Amino acid sequence: MNSILRKTVVVALLFLLCKPAIACAQKSEITVSESSVQKQLNMPWRNTIAVGRAHNLLRADILQHLAYAQDIMGYRYCRFHAIFDDALDVVRRDPKTYQLIFQWHQVDLVYDALLKLGIRPFVELNPMPKALASGTQTMFNYQMNVTPPKSYDEWGQLVEAFTTHLVERYGIDEVRNWYFEVWNEPNLGAFWSGSQAEYFKLYEYSARAIKKVDSKLRVGGPASSKANWIKEIISYTYKNNIPLDFVSTHLYGQDEQVQYPDRVGSPYKVGDFFSETVKEVTRWVKASERPDLEIHWTEWNTQSAKDAASITWGENIYVDNLYAASFIARNCIDVDNECQSFAYWVISDLFDEGNIPVSPFSCTYGLITIHGIPKASFNAFRFLRKMEGTRMNVTTEKPLPQGKGCVVTRTKTSTRVLMWNQNFVEDTKLHSVWNGTMEIPVADDTILNVIKGSITAGNGSAWESWIGMGSPLNASATQLDLLRKHAEPAYTFAQLKSNKNRLNLDFSLTPGEVVYFEIAAPMQKVTTRFANEEEFKIFNKGMGEKSK
Repeated sequence: MNSILRKTVVVALLFLLCKPAIACAQKSEITVSESSVQKQLNMPWRNTIAVGRAHNLLRADILQHLAYAQDIMGYRYCRFHAIFDDALDVVRRDPKTYQLIFQWHQVDLVYDALLKLGIRPFVELNPMPKALASGTQTMFNYQMNVTPPKSYDEWGQLVEAFTTHLVERYGIDEVRNWYFEVWNEPNLGAFWSGSQAEYFKLYEYSARAIKKVDSKLRVGGPASSKANWIKEIISYTYKNNIPLDFVSTHLYGQDEQVQYPDRVGSPYKVGDFFSETVKEVTRWVKASERPDLEIHWTEWNTQSAKDAASITWGENIYVDNLYAASFIARNCIDVDNECQSFAYWVISDLFDEGNIPVSPFSCTYGLITIHGIPKASFNAFRFLRKMEGTRMNVTTEKPLPQGKGCVVTRTKTSTRVLMWNQNFVEDTKLHSVWNGTMEIPVADDTILNVIKGSITAGNGSAWESWIGMGSPLNASATQLDLLRKHAEPAYTFAQLKSNKNRLNLDFSLTPGEVVYFEIAAPMQKVTTRFANEEEFKIFNKGMGEKSK
């Protein structure tokens, strides 16, 4: 047995040894039909993507990652921390007059780079510049100051000067399309050392400064953690006549373990906390004094924990491994109608809240590794992006098993199917193979081309391959080539015959797997590139002559 084959066998055995026990297969019979409502998926996840902080956008490599993703996904906005980071040298004081001096050169480089990619800023107003700060408390490796301002008037001056500059540089018609979000997670002491009342004061000064520049600019908040302070900010701004154009908040899968340690007292079924919390916020807003408000989830990702003791906000394997794919597919479909933005945090592992990682996989937040290798999470979004067209009705005789689901759309030329089998972190007893048959209506009885794409370990999810290699810190060029190959989903092609205007499509998904089908009638063959047969004969004869 040669060394390459031997290594492949070892990797395969490692995968088998690492897999949890899988319950007996569960079978479903699914019927697809035309919908009377011509509705497409909203895809709010496409509206906004995230980068760690503004300063990252001065790096060529992260711009390459963002450009790669943009070419596939077509994002509209990008959100990031720290536009007022002291590393960007935005504000200082005149040493003689003590007056504030504003400098925008590096801010311009950040926004210019983003706009060049066809992505608009989702502006996050923070941190507190040292020149304005009331204290020294900081957060993250780059030490963003999280204290209230010494003078709220000066904070208002900064926000007004900043907004005025943006309008002057990019034009009012452009900047009216942007969003301005005040601060980040002020309900957590690590991100805001002040009280709720002090945050609301910061919000008011920010909102009034922005609206002073132009009343049609959009401002909102509270950018809170775990869906907190939504009701409070709506009521506060409504009662005090303070501008509020949208609400924003954040959520992570493991927040259930924060709210209900070990899920004790949780009112949700395993795996339902995330999407049900998103839907709950929609209900709050619709029942509030401002039911017209847009809702933007400006941070989320697949970080999860099996119990309270396993919670980690740093090295969390569930952002890197296969689990992320089914989590994303399921939840993005579940909340498709619930918000305007559903912003995954973040695009790339070039992310310096801690030090930027150095290994091929590091359980960092990104969809793409430091070497530009897409993770299972990225591929889930790649499949979601393909789900163009009108949604079709999907019915079953009995409810689908927990965590298993599908969505079907139809364009003028194809039918598209996305299926997922979520492998829950909290309860591996729910893991099972999911198989069955899907019956899909077609126009005519004919032979149909069926392309199947699948995200599994080693095919669309390269993390498991890296683990199988022994998790090399400094992977060789050949190892990186293999990881890139294993990061690509597996695609197969088949031709199936429909019967009585129905196509029966068999499926089988292992735990964590995500599958995409694209079904279309064969296209008319192009037999020749010449205008007519006689022209081709002359060409063919001429090219076949012996040399003179």
